[in-house]
Amino acid sequence: MLRFKNTNEPDSVRYEAGLALAQFNMRFGADSSRATGHRLLEFTKATGNKIWEADAIKWIGITHAQQGQFSKAHEYFFKTHDLVQELDDKKGLAIINGNIGTVFYEMGNYTQAQDYILRSLKLAEELKEDRVISRALNNLGNVHYDQKNLETALEYYQRSLAIKEKMGLKNSLPFAHNNIGLIHSEMRNHELAVASFDKSVALSKEVNDLKSESRAYSNLGVEYTKIGDYAEALEYLNKSIQIKTEINDDDGLASAYVYRGKSYLFMNRFGQARDDCQKGLDMASVSGAMNLQKEACDCLGQAHKGLGNYKTSLDFNQRYTALKDSLFNKERTQEITRAEMNYAFEKKLLADSINFHKQQTAQQVAYERKLNKQNTKFYILLLVSLGAIGFFTFLYYKYRQNLKLKKVENQLLNSEIEFKKKDLTTLAVNISNNQEWAESLAERLQSLKAATGRKRQKELELLEEEIKNKIWVNKDSDDFYQKVDELSSSFYARLNERFEGLTKTEVRLCSFIKLDLNTKQIATLQNINPSSVKMSRNRLRKKLNLSPEDDLSAFLRAF
Repeated sequence: MLRFKNTNEPDSVRYEAGLALAQFNMRFGADSSRATGHRLLEFTKATGNKIWEADAIKWIGITHAQQGQFSKAHEYFFKTHDLVQELDDKKGLAIINGNIGTVFYEMGNYTQAQDYILRSLKLAEELKEDRVISRALNNLGNVHYDQKNLETALEYYQRSLAIKEKMGLKNSLPFAHNNIGLIHSEMRNHELAVASFDKSVALSKEVNDLKSESRAYSNLGVEYTKIGDYAEALEYLNKSIQIKTEINDDDGLASAYVYRGKSYLFMNRFGQARDDCQKGLDMASVSGAMNLQKEACDCLGQAHKGLGNYKTSLDFNQRYTALKDSLFNKERTQEITRAEMNYAFEKKLLADSINFHKQQTAQQVAYERKLNKQNTKFYILLLVSLGAIGFFTFLYYKYRQNLKLKKVENQLLNSEIEFKKKDLTTLAVNISNNQEWAESLAERLQSLKAATGRKRQKELELLEEEIKNKIWVNKDSDDFYQKVDELSSSFYARLNERFEGLTKTEVRLCSFIKLDLNTKQIATLQNINPSSVKMSRNRLRKKLNLSPEDDLSAFLRAF
């Protein structure tokens, strides 16, 4: 504190002291740390050092995140993001992308969470920043854990732990073992789960990390509840709540109350279960933690049912269902799977978006062409002046420029191939939308043809011209079929090898279902009624030897 306030100290010394003080004050609560962070921010602005300013803003965001104030945390994190991007600070950008993704995760927005965490991982791998890589891998494990992709989550957690152990990051090890314990718990490997949580407790005590220690106690309580040892479970959960209350860990305290409430449910102590889960729900509602709200509503529904409050129980069950649907809707799951397939732990280029990547490459091509045109004029003049020597110089330059242009154009082509799979679903939807637009416009055309008057006749002509310019369904359909056939060739081969007698139309229908196109979109692409699509699906189900209870879409996605 004294060095931070001492104006005789160099600015760099004061900055380091202020940041260290803010981090130290986190031990006494986020409010104290945030107050120091704001004083540090004022100091950094006065110095004009933008890198220091970005660190101060980020730290204020971290204090809000620690208290579960996720909207406020995002506000400061995005300010930091814009600042480090302006400074072209790639390491800072990798870190803040991870912070933003983590907050999206806590708010239950898994698609956005994964997007920003993958950005963080990509930059960190480019810079060989192992600490940031480890954090990103751990956070990706969290996303997959909540989506019940347990094997994938465990792989991420173990990779993250290996990096932490290699770097000797003792402060991070309790958290890593805790996460691995959660995976074992979900897989019902109770002995491995308890061993991991005990390891987390021991490591937390070594580094005096009360927050990690209390988290491990909560998870031990949950695990002993699953085993049926309720006395042991309550002992650990009470320890967790006591520590979290002492350190003002509101976000963790909400979870601990819900965990203890669920333990009371197993013991048929419904009144205590209701009280604990209501506390957890109230705290989670303030922070915006949707996943915890869902768990609390599930607990409250069961508790009120046990108390005979059936109407209240039904209300909480409905809230639970709504939150569950919001967190695990089909569209988000598809986007997460698609993004994961694109990255797949390979060192491929992860562009922010297809449009951005194409635009960036197209701009480079345009620049090369413009440069080529300008310098061609120069070399033509040089040819006139210098004769044969200038002529050969011009030819050499043209050859080099053409090589550059071809290289850039090849980059554009490779980019388009790279994202070809992702374009398929968009193309199919566009075809469907164009068809609907054409049908709607055709109805207007028929109505106008029955009318009279010069004005209506003119409108009719304009509509006819618009239809001719707009409808490209057949061409798009042909392009789409060609892309589907190209990208699904191996899938087609597996189908035909295992199931004899499949027609070409049925094999294509399998690809459409695998792409998660709905019945209406498939009907539009095949120019048939939706009822015909349903009949085709039933015939296909029989040829694939599936029972009425089997999920056709899930079968084809896994095939």
